[in-house]
Amino acid sequence: MAGQAAIAQAAPRKSHVARGIAFAALGGICWGFSGTCAQLMTSELGVPVAWITCVRLLLGALIFLVACLFKNWRSLRAVLRDKRSLLRIAAFSMFGVLLTQMSYLSAISYTNAGTGTVLERLGLVVIMLIVCVRVRRWPKPRELFGLVFALGGTFLIATKGNIGALAIPAEGLMWGVVSAFALAAYTLLPGKVLAKWGSFIVTGLAMLLGGTVATVFVQPWSIPVDITPELVGVMGAMVIIGTFAAYLFYLQGITDAGPVRAGLVGCVEPVSATVISAVWLGTPVTPVDVAGIYMIVVMVLLVTQRE
Repeated sequence: MAGQAAIAQAAPRKSHVARGIAFAALGGICWGFSGTCAQLMTSELGVPVAWITCVRLLLGALIFLVACLFKNWRSLRAVLRDKRSLLRIAAFSMFGVLLTQMSYLSAISYTNAGTGTVLERLGLVVIMLIVCVRVRRWPKPRELFGLVFALGGTFLIATKGNIGALAIPAEGLMWGVVSAFALAAYTLLPGKVLAKWGSFIVTGLAMLLGGTVATVFVQPWSIPVDITPELVGVMGAMVIIGTFAAYLFYLQGITDAGPVRAGLVGCVEPVSATVISAVWLGTPVTPVDVAGIYMIVVMVLLVTQRE
């Protein structure tokens, strides 16, 4: 049964693949918006990363769970009685949601946002290898070429083609590798509970647990933060668009299109971050950025073609 479930997760029904690809792309775009919000809060408003993580997860959990109460409160009550599902959601929360947040932001703190993104996206290699081992097959040529274009495009956008930017401290490399495996865990762990309970319940509970654990250790109330109307507005946009919408779309993309396609299509994140930051924050766009965007668009075309 476990093998059949893995195959079902890796090879979703074709009727839902196109929808899953669209949702995964929307999730990546929303995450790109979230990254721009984080850049604004940390660089211009002076808000610490740990504070942002706690507030973002708890507010996101609140939105998801309130929506569950109105949408399907009986399922929310039922999942709280399902110990096996709760254990899976707890694993997804700790090793997927929370670890992805903390490791990625920690990698950035030791290096920079570009290098952190490149290291995190190496999780695509882990995802592809795990899925191929599960279903006992070699990667398809389109998947391999799509992977090359995805990593290449992300590298160009994130580092401006400067290979020397990857000369990073050991701590940055360590957290970057951790973030790559966390990305794989985030993509692969929730498959069964998503199919059983849906993305609203799974994401809400995972964020609540992850945000609670982070709050206990970080104690954000002890961190001095100047709560201004601008900060409230940016954080609100980050929670609603960059968290609620991003997680909802991406997890639905995993359910419909499978983890490999969703993970690759999710690479539109650096594209959206580049465009949004250029329009909103006035970040300049170079020819290298354009080349990276082109490579990622080619990747999307490769991995979304029908057999």
